[in-house]
Amino acid sequence: MRHLGWLDLSVLLIYTVTLAGIGWWAARRQHQTTDDYFLAGRSIPWLITTASFLATCISALTFVGTPSEGYGADFRYLFSNVGDIGAAVFVALVLLPFYQSHKVTSIYAAVEKKMGRLTRRACSGYFIATRTLAATVRIVAIAKVLEVVSGGALSFPVCVVATVAVILLYTTAGGGRAIAWTDTLQFCLLIGGGVVALFYIAAHVPGGFAGIVEAGRHAVKPDGTAYDKFNFLEMYKPKNLGLFALLAIWGFFNSSAAYGTDQDMVQRLLACNDERKARWSMIVAGLVSIPISGLFLFIGVGLYAYAKTHPALTAGMTDNDFVFPRFILTQMPEGLRGLLLAAVASAAMGSSDSALASLATAFTVDFYQPIWGQGRSERDVVRFSKRFFVGFGAIFVALALLMRNLDNLLWLAFRMVAYTYGPLLGTILVATLTNWKVDGRKVLGLMLACTVLTFGLEMTAWYLVAHGTTSVFWTELHHTYWRLYVIFGALAVPAGCWLMRES
Repeated sequence: MRHLGWLDLSVLLIYTVTLAGIGWWAARRQHQTTDDYFLAGRSIPWLITTASFLATCISALTFVGTPSEGYGADFRYLFSNVGDIGAAVFVALVLLPFYQSHKVTSIYAAVEKKMGRLTRRACSGYFIATRTLAATVRIVAIAKVLEVVSGGALSFPVCVVATVAVILLYTTAGGGRAIAWTDTLQFCLLIGGGVVALFYIAAHVPGGFAGIVEAGRHAVKPDGTAYDKFNFLEMYKPKNLGLFALLAIWGFFNSSAAYGTDQDMVQRLLACNDERKARWSMIVAGLVSIPISGLFLFIGVGLYAYAKTHPALTAGMTDNDFVFPRFILTQMPEGLRGLLLAAVASAAMGSSDSALASLATAFTVDFYQPIWGQGRSERDVVRFSKRFFVGFGAIFVALALLMRNLDNLLWLAFRMVAYTYGPLLGTILVATLTNWKVDGRKVLGLMLACTVLTFGLEMTAWYLVAHGTTSVFWTELHHTYWRLYVIFGALAVPAGCWLMRES
């Protein structure tokens, strides 16, 4: 196990000081209102908005989980990104203008104007529960990396606390402005780090890039089964068209929910100083997501090829999530190692800081201000919101410690949101596209019914598969067709609202 050298530590120190400096710079601005604090007074340039949005999308799950997918599986995950383009266009042209037209800080305030206060709070509550769990998975991912990097000198709990503390340092002080500019730095670092890693791997694999492709095309599973990681053409064969269509449709619904109904994502776009260009930021992000995913999947294939001639890389490894962190720590030279570690930290912080800010925003604007903060000045509300930053940070720490032993973080994050994203998307579609009048209690009942049903099905499938069921239905539901949960919720809620609408 290599130890970090002075060059590595210098790179990490420069990165940390830069983050603190941006937070200090942003904190010098006066935050008179929640709009100033959370959305930077809607003053962020559109290119910075685009980078901030992409940094929010590209988390430690991408940097750690996607190479793990490329290393242990194939490029199938890439096909879930096909729906991203359609989703990005749909959100940019339909949902984002709806929020912008109402000049809201929380997107769920726009829902209230069409469907009432209870529906607004239901949507905001769904977001808070979903984003808290999904953001915690990201914290777990970066803490695992830090634990490996330190060679065990830093325990997992210490890594979790340190990560959350650093994020709180600049987000609480600088608000939305600090997050937008630190996200830009982090986006540049994580993409640059990924490119550097890929070229370094190619330089140390026999045959270079051609050698990586060859190894990927003749890969072997642990059970000895040969397969092709670059199975693009396989997906177009008649027997696989159903799965390809499912991945594309699921990608559209999942990305529509993530991009258009999640305060975490939309908040980056609402902070832009040009509403029209904010919509272009959304479309650009959808287009760029595919090559970014392809980059990190190819890194995973490169690591597979590298491990064939450097078996020490994976010796004793039981979790594929560790393969890229191990490579960074044990194989890369000093200086580059520090750069890649800074990139990993950027990937985690770029998504976790915005998650923390959006959670504080939703709780402050949708719950605290209208319920407990009535009559308080905007400055008092901003002051209280900083306490909510710290509160959600403490929740991240507690949940991360409980999730320590969970594996396959990439798909875990998607499964967590599968039960709530669908009903949330369905409700916002009704608010955006219709003029139906539906009692808020009925809407909440529909949302909860969809969540309970899909979660119950998944728990049943998981239990039966874990206990060796031979049922094809339950096995396929657990491994593949859980993606239908998002689609089901997104369609079931509007159908229920149509049936129960008031004349």
